[in-house]
Amino acid sequence: MKKRLIFGGMLAAALAGLPGLSLAGDIASIQPIGFSADGKVFAFQEFGIKENSKTPYSETYFINTDSGQYLEGTPFRTELTDKDANLSKARRQNLTAARSQMDKYDLLTNPGLIAAFNPPTELGSPSKTLRYTTLAIDGPPKTPYTLSLAEMPVPTPKECATVDKRILGFSLQMIEKEGVPNRQAARQATAVPAERTCSVEFRIGGAVVYQPEGGNQIHIALVLAFDAERNGRWIAVPVHP
Repeated sequence: MKKRLIFGGMLAAALAGLPGLSLAGDIASIQPIGFSADGKVFAFQEFGIKENSKTPYSETYFINTDSGQYLEGTPFRTELTDKDANLSKARRQNLTAARSQMDKYDLLTNPGLIAAFNPPTELGSPSKTLRYTTLAIDGPPKTPYTLSLAEMPVPTPKECATVDKRILGFSLQMIEKEGVPNRQAARQATAVPAERTCSVEFRIGGAVVYQPEGGNQIHIALVLAFDAERNGRWIAVPVHP
């Protein structure tokens, strides 16, 4: 019998921002929201305070896990510039705007499992590989998986012409599947969302796993994209082992 994978809490503290980094930009916090019952939709929220303007922002993304594309009419974006703006207000307004889609797909019922989390504050951890298991049990790892990310130059889009660093894309491979070497291509180098096209570095920041009843397991690779100012924003990459 297949076991239902569940969230062991929302991990708000672990996922809430990455202060203390000696970087010029800001790195968005990330909070997975959940999956539709059939696993065909995944959503997450990213949020933070912009480094230069001190503007609080919050964005909620809904991903089609078959195509990897955003659902029509999404993401929902909130940025507050009023005098009493704060991060709590931005997040609440953003989640309120996204609530109809969250309820439509019943995402809070199916949170999935955060199988691994590897933020830049994790000292000594590799930034381009992530190894994890999909069962939240104690003891030796069971049938582990490994994701590997590779960066490569891509043609510079015209909107990135003023960037003085090399523009990169990424490819993602699952190099281990259930403890066995594997070479499954999960995402190609040029498939970067439009708002991430000026990225100059990528990092595998985490993995979320969901097991639909009667369906195949779905993995979401959480990829952190950095621009030339060292602002970090998230990309959710569906992987179907």
